Amino acid sequence: MTNTEKMLNKTVAIIKKYYDHSEKHPVLKYTSPDTFKKNIKLNIAKKGMGIDELFNEIEKIALNSPKTNSKWFFNLLVGGEILPAVMAEMLTAVLNNTMHTYKSAGIHILIEQEVIKFLLKKVGYKKGDGIFGPGGSLTNMIALVLARNEKSSSIKKSGIRGEKLVGYTSDQAHYSTEKFISVTGLGKDAIRIIPTDEKWKMNIKKLEENIISDKKKGYIPFYINATAWTTVLGAFDPIEKIAKIAKKHKIRLHVDAALGGWALLSNKHKNLLKGIELSDSVSRSLHKMMNVPLLSAVLLTKNPNILYKNFNENADYLFQMDEKDLNPGNKSIQCGRRNDAFKVWTALKYLWESGYEKRINNEFINAKYATSIIKKDKNLTLVLEPECINVCFQVKWKSASKICEALDKQGRIKVGYGKRKWKEFIRLMTVNADMTKKDIDNFFKQVKNVKI
Repeated sequence: MTNTEKMLNKTVAIIKKYYDHSEKHPVLKYTSPDTFKKNIKLNIAKKGMGIDELFNEIEKIALNSPKTNSKWFFNLLVGGEILPAVMAEMLTAVLNNTMHTYKSAGIHILIEQEVIKFLLKKVGYKKGDGIFGPGGSLTNMIALVLARNEKSSSIKKSGIRGEKLVGYTSDQAHYSTEKFISVTGLGKDAIRIIPTDEKWKMNIKKLEENIISDKKKGYIPFYINATAWTTVLGAFDPIEKIAKIAKKHKIRLHVDAALGGWALLSNKHKNLLKGIELSDSVSRSLHKMMNVPLLSAVLLTKNPNILYKNFNENADYLFQMDEKDLNPGNKSIQCGRRNDAFKVWTALKYLWESGYEKRINNEFINAKYATSIIKKDKNLTLVLEPECINVCFQVKWKSASKICEALDKQGRIKVGYGKRKWKEFIRLMTVNADMTKKDIDNFFKQVKNVKI
């Protein structure tokens, strides 16, 4: 047996053992960093390990990793899995194609184009374009750069020279907009944080008031970031109303649909994103609600030429063959780029729209069921009527953070908590579409019975 065969066999054996272990131990008890350092050889030594010793350590790591595929994992906005997509992710590493040119990636360029075409159609962009990137935060940054350059065409060549550009986002939006408005050279003073209303959606009255006030003071509004499903409370900003304001004041509208964009695959729930087709760009994090492996994020643009216009550079040593549409490196902020579209394509080919719609609808059903349990229990209090699958609640007389910490350390379930003003609450996410009512029942049993 060759070393390649031996390592492949050992890898498959570890994967099988991981799935078996996940069935028996859906949640691991907390292990301190010091214990891991003591029990697993993490240090990089001068002498390499043999195959048997190395794969023994790899197995320990696999079996001691948080199990996001578990139906007892309610912690974050990733969870569950589409197994063919997992296989595609493994093949992506084996094939190791870089996606900057057709010469390097071949058929994988066509796969990415098909996925982008499908996603554009779902958003409602008749033409449009798109590019995969390393995470939802970075796709939000790209959208910000596009808006900045479109408002002030000289910036790309000459840099920022006193332009008083300002952008707008809500106080419940993802932090990436605030982070990247400074990274892109505008400074944090260039972002306006718009308060939210009683339903935790962007207050459109306050938005327009800020825009009008800024214009009177000589500022140049260039960017509005609307959120389709806020991270903590799961609110959808009123995109259609915001789009009217953006059009009136000639401001580019970006929709951060990293989470909520998945609802476009459900006829029953796509209305949550009403008006998204009126936006100029949309971010999607497909590794979240679509249950494909990390990472798989994409930026979609209504203008089919804007990415190429802003990011193309002449690099004859790279782009030596084929037309520009087959060489996406000329419209990306990256050069070398992994094929994150392959696993999405595989999941869509396996489930297609009807299969995904069933999964999405089941996530909503589970959230509704969890909400009904809270409403019937005198010791539980619902923080906000859920609009999607964020079910936020409090346990009377108990600290949410202490409950979540105890559940994690005792190896019961993994769940996170948030804060609303001064009050903590548990944030249940029914993100795993394979969950059942039995799993939800178990969740509440663990929450109510855990000792803190």
